[in-house]
Amino acid sequence: MVLTPAFAEAKAFYRDILGFHLATELSDIAIFALDGGAELHLFECAAPAPDAPHGEAGATVLVFEVDDLDARIALLKSRGVVFLHETPAANPLFRYAAFTAPGGVVHELAQRIRN
Repeated sequence: MVLTPAFAEAKAFYRDILGFHLATELSDIAIFALDGGAELHLFECAAPAPDAPHGEAGATVLVFEVDDLDARIALLKSRGVVFLHETPAANPLFRYAAFTAPGGVVHELAQRIRN
């Protein structure tokens, strides 16, 4: 679930920029069908996400796994998506990159590191 005060902008972002299929739409609720049967529920709220350093403060972050992180970053940047860092970060399992959605919500793209 994503809560955002920028509902119309966020709905367009998830549909047009990230390419999610809009399955259900009401005045302040949008449900996107994702691969594998998952859904992303978008709701309108009154205030933006708190401004906190990503990865340093407690938070819930949606992570979208991709096969080619660099290609997906390039595609999303070409569509105007703002990433939080110039280059992806890594841990023993994933390479990943955080970006912001309308309303200040942070998400990440992640590519599994193949051993």
